[in-house]
Amino acid sequence: MKLYLCEKPSQASDISPHVGARRRGDGFFEGELNGERVVVTFAVGHLLELVYPDAYKPELKQWSLDSLPFVPAHTEWKMEAKSGTLKQFKVVQGLLKQASNVVIATDADREGEVIAREVMDYCGYRGPAQRLWITALDDASIKKALGKLLPGEKTLGMAHAGMGRGRADWAMGLNLTRALTVGFGAGGKGNVLNCGRVQTPTMALVVRRERAILNFKPSPYYELAASFDLSGTLVPMKWQQPIALKQQLAPYEGALDASGRVVRRDVVETVAKRVHGHTGRVSAVVQTAERQVAPLLYALSALQVDCSKRFGMKPAKTLEIAQALYEKHKAATYPRTDCEYLPVSMAAEVPAVFKALASIDGLATCAADLPALVSQSSKTLASGSVSQSRVFNDKKVTAHHAIIPTMKQGVNVAVMSAPERQVYDLIVRRYLAQFLGNYEFQQTDVTVVCESETFTARGAVPTNPGWKLCYPPKPAASTAAASAKSEDDEEAKTDEVHLPSVREGMQAHNKQASVRECKTKAPPRYTEGTLLAAMDSIDKEIDDPRFKAVMKNKEKAGIGTDATRASIIEGLGSNGFIEPCPTAKKFISPTQKANEFIGLLEQVAPTVVDPVLTAVWEEMLSQVQDGALSLEQFEKAVSVWVAKVVADIKIKAKEGIKIAAAPEKPVRGRSATTTVNAAAPKAAVTTTNKPQPISTVHRTVGQTCPKCQQSKLTQTASRNYPGKYLLTCTSRECGHWEWPKG
Repeated sequence: MKLYLCEKPSQASDISPHVGARRRGDGFFEGELNGERVVVTFAVGHLLELVYPDAYKPELKQWSLDSLPFVPAHTEWKMEAKSGTLKQFKVVQGLLKQASNVVIATDADREGEVIAREVMDYCGYRGPAQRLWITALDDASIKKALGKLLPGEKTLGMAHAGMGRGRADWAMGLNLTRALTVGFGAGGKGNVLNCGRVQTPTMALVVRRERAILNFKPSPYYELAASFDLSGTLVPMKWQQPIALKQQLAPYEGALDASGRVVRRDVVETVAKRVHGHTGRVSAVVQTAERQVAPLLYALSALQVDCSKRFGMKPAKTLEIAQALYEKHKAATYPRTDCEYLPVSMAAEVPAVFKALASIDGLATCAADLPALVSQSSKTLASGSVSQSRVFNDKKVTAHHAIIPTMKQGVNVAVMSAPERQVYDLIVRRYLAQFLGNYEFQQTDVTVVCESETFTARGAVPTNPGWKLCYPPKPAASTAAASAKSEDDEEAKTDEVHLPSVREGMQAHNKQASVRECKTKAPPRYTEGTLLAAMDSIDKEIDDPRFKAVMKNKEKAGIGTDATRASIIEGLGSNGFIEPCPTAKKFISPTQKANEFIGLLEQVAPTVVDPVLTAVWEEMLSQVQDGALSLEQFEKAVSVWVAKVVADIKIKAKEGIKIAAAPEKPVRGRSATTTVNAAAPKAAVTTTNKPQPISTVHRTVGQTCPKCQQSKLTQTASRNYPGKYLLTCTSRECGHWEWPKG
């Protein structure tokens, strides 16, 4: 029997018709193909979970510093079937016993690989395995992937990396959460100090930014506002500081701050008085033909940052929509990707993608200009006037390629929600931009010398709009800061000043020269989008020059992954560490609980809040995935680090440092792994200050999830309240949870 193991029921439903499994059974589809029985079954996220600590040692049921550190040896890790999905686990287990060949068809990422491999290993399957690598769920993409099954060993490294991440998070969460809570949690009365590998340094970013804002003292600096009459047109020009001023030679001592701003008003006043009303001459006119290439395609983080900036959309919501475009509408490719490129082989599929886009009725409901852009891109491509886009680069493609439209004919945009159409519009535009050619313009630099002072102005005249046809001019508010990951908002760079026709030697009469008093500004608070961007490019948030250089040189230097960052930010909110800023809701602020906790960690375990730690771990996990480092070697490195940190905490705890953290908030269903490890539910600490669950709804196990309207609800043990159960969605992408009624 050939068994296809999917991650969720919807995947199984999409794949089964293509492999001859058209009969529906209880937890599977079955049929025959070429005389062989074929079965397609599915998990519902993770069917297995790491056991609680007391399964290893009974004494670990009690929270005590004496029992720490504890990290299982490589061969001693234990798993058990999750109670909420036990029925489906038994279905999969029974089918694995009958299978002679398994095709892993879970999500094409680390977690998907782990979901399949952990069940196969737990159930003792030792037969051959192949990998179905799907990046889109439209029929054409499924057929293509089925025709190119990968050998199972090719993706085994991904499973090892995923297992390593889960075990490292378990070990860190168990040891540090318990050590910090017992050592500093005010006796543990409801003050569980949750510590997470990605959550904690992310929280530290918000706390430290808030400190910088609160401690900031504005200081004055001065600019020269100057305008000259050039051929009858008043043109604002920028004063170019003389070399003597830049070097702070006499009489300019102390005139500049560390950022090169003029802090002595008299220096600017002297220049303004000397220049005002005088006539200078144009000393140089330089014209150059310039071009800008199209921005790269969307990786998930760049898409989330763009949606946050343009639509005020939360990163978690963007991921939810991107997942729906992939699974439900079959309109976009796999979203959980950190890649902005496509394999070279996909260049041959461009006409098919254009044909699919042209077949969409009502595409204009996404944006009125979109049908015309599809037509223009097709014509430009067909004319051969545009060379192949730089996005086709095999060397840059990681486990997944960038997010692009699929080849599905007649995508039904009418059934999409308004936010889904917004996100789809962005994905389509970014793809079309690759085939419209470079944006070309004539750049003119004019230099004026007046009373020995130099002034410059730059203007640009478009000569070929190219890819910028996809991004017509918008109000300044919609084209603010650019993405930290790519040339995400190239259209924001189009602030072109129209210069009159001038030539060298022409007169330039000064009409204005005055002092503009300015003040330095505090760094802005994070929005969810800019926090996600900071996580993605963490080298920009590191002050230590040694670590900054190390992280900057890494190709993927972020903390967390594109697939997990949104849930980390959501978890910080649901666990009471961040909240909307009281004065501006679009920004986020740390709570008192976060301020106190980070302050404590900076004293007793500073490496935990250092963003370098998790980035280095991610680098090691990449080596595990590539086979350059074994899973056992990674686990040993984590174990050594955990032991050292616990030892430091024990020493500091004896010094009597205390912290009164706010009561722990309920953890949101499947987001629990981002904040609390498997040890937390059995903590032997008093919880009298903990808020109790509130009954809210009448839904029961097996009913349709009210959020995604696709998957079913299942029962999951609460990680905060032993003996209590939540109703959670079986789709890990959905993440819905609720308390049952009664």
